[in-house]
Amino acid sequence: MPMGVRGMRPRLPAPPSLQQSSPYVTIGLLVREVKVALDKRQLYRLPWSMNDNPIAWLEITDICNLHCEGCYRQRLTGHKTLEEIREEILFLKRWRNPDNVSIAGGEPLIHPDIVEIVAFIAEQGIKPVILSNGVALEPLLLRELKGAGLSGFTLHVDSHQGRAEFPGASEADLNPLREQYAAMVADVGGMITVFNSTVYPSTYREIPDVVRWGNAHLDIVQGLVFITYRIAATDSQTGVDTTAHEVDISKLSYATESFDEEFVTGPEVVQSIHECLPAYEPAAYLGGTLRHDSFKWIAGAVVGSDGEVYGSVGARTMEVAQAGHHFFRRTYLAYLNQPTIGAKVFLMAPWDRTVRRAAKNWLRAVIKSPKRLFRPIRLQSYGIIQAPDIQADGRADMCDSCPDMTYYDGKLINSCRMDEYRLFGGLLSVVDRAKMATEREAVPEGGPEA
Repeated sequence: MPMGVRGMRPRLPAPPSLQQSSPYVTIGLLVREVKVALDKRQLYRLPWSMNDNPIAWLEITDICNLHCEGCYRQRLTGHKTLEEIREEILFLKRWRNPDNVSIAGGEPLIHPDIVEIVAFIAEQGIKPVILSNGVALEPLLLRELKGAGLSGFTLHVDSHQGRAEFPGASEADLNPLREQYAAMVADVGGMITVFNSTVYPSTYREIPDVVRWGNAHLDIVQGLVFITYRIAATDSQTGVDTTAHEVDISKLSYATESFDEEFVTGPEVVQSIHECLPAYEPAAYLGGTLRHDSFKWIAGAVVGSDGEVYGSVGARTMEVAQAGHHFFRRTYLAYLNQPTIGAKVFLMAPWDRTVRRAAKNWLRAVIKSPKRLFRPIRLQSYGIIQAPDIQADGRADMCDSCPDMTYYDGKLINSCRMDEYRLFGGLLSVVDRAKMATEREAVPEGGPEA
C-alpha cells in the first residue's frame, strides 16, 4: 500500500513557472492533460560544460543481475580490470573536473574490485557514488564501502525491471523495497540515498505514489530522479552509421519491434509531481543540443522536516549553490554530502522568493507547534531527465553539457549511447523506413546524374 506524508503539508499556490494550457496527449486508453509550460527565463541554466562538469560517469562492467526494459547497455566485454578502471578515473579527473564519480554498469556491486574502486576515487578527492539496482546490497558490503569512502547510492527501482520477487508489481508495490534499501543504507549511516525510476507511458500516472512515499521518508531518502523512457522502433525506423550505410538497429538493447505510444516528456513529469506535491517547484535546467525549447534535465529540491514539506529552493539559491561551490571547491555541485542543511537555507529568503515562501510556511508551523523548531531541516532533491529524442532528420536531441559523459577509446562520449560506438563504431542516425525507401526510389540506378 502506498504511504502518505505524515503530518500536515502546506498547499502553496502554483508557481509562476507553471502556466495553464489545454492540449491533451493520448496514450492508448490513458489521456494525459498537459498543463505545464516551463519558462527557461524563470529557471537557472546549470553552468556545466564538457570539461567542467560535476559528474564523471565511470562504467566498470556491462554485466548485470537484472534485465530492465529499454536498458541502453548489453553484455559485450564483461568486467573491466582494476588497472583499466584506474586509468579511466584519472582521465575523468583531468578532463571533467568532477565533484563526484558515478560508478555505473551493468551492475557495479557485482564487480569483484568494487571496494578498491571506491577507495581509489576517494583518494583522488572526488565523491564516489554507486548507481545500483540494489539486488546485491547487504550490510557487510555497505560497511566496507563506507570505510572505503563511499558518498552514497543512486538506486534504480521501477516496475519494468523484471524482478522475480515482484511479478506484475506497480510502483506503489515497490515502495517497501525502496524503504528496505534506504533503511539499510541509513543504518550504516554517513551515506546519501537517491532513488531513480524510468517513467513509461504506462507508469506515468504512478509518479505520485513514489513522490508521496519519498516525502514520508525525508530522513532516509535524499532524492528522487525520474527518467523518461525512449526507444527506437524497428518496424518503422532504421539506423544509418557515420558512413551513411544502413545498419541493423535491432542489435541495440534500446530497440524494439514496434512502439505506438506517445513518450512522456520532462514538463509532464514536473506537472505530475506538482499536482501531488504543490510545494514542489523546479529551479534549474539543462536544454538540448538541437532544440531551443527542450528541457533535458530539470532540477529542484524541496525543503522540509520529518513529516512536513514547507516549500522549495528557487533559481537564485541554485545559482548561489553552484557558483559558491565552484568558487570555494573549484568544482560544480551534483550531490550534497549532508542533506540535513538546517535553517540556514532560509538565509536566502531575501533574494529568493521561492525560499521566502518556504520560510514563511516553516515559521507558521513553528508558531503552531514550537517543538518543530528543533526538528532538522532537510533537502530532498528532484531530478527529471528526458532521454535522447530523435528528430525528423534522424539526429538525436541530446542533453546540452551532458552530465553523464564517459570514457571510451581515449575520448568522452555520451554514456547512454556507448553501445552504438561498441557495435557500429560511432553514433547512429535513426530515420523513418518509409522516407528512406521513397528517397531511394527517387534516385535513378547508377546515381543522381545517371
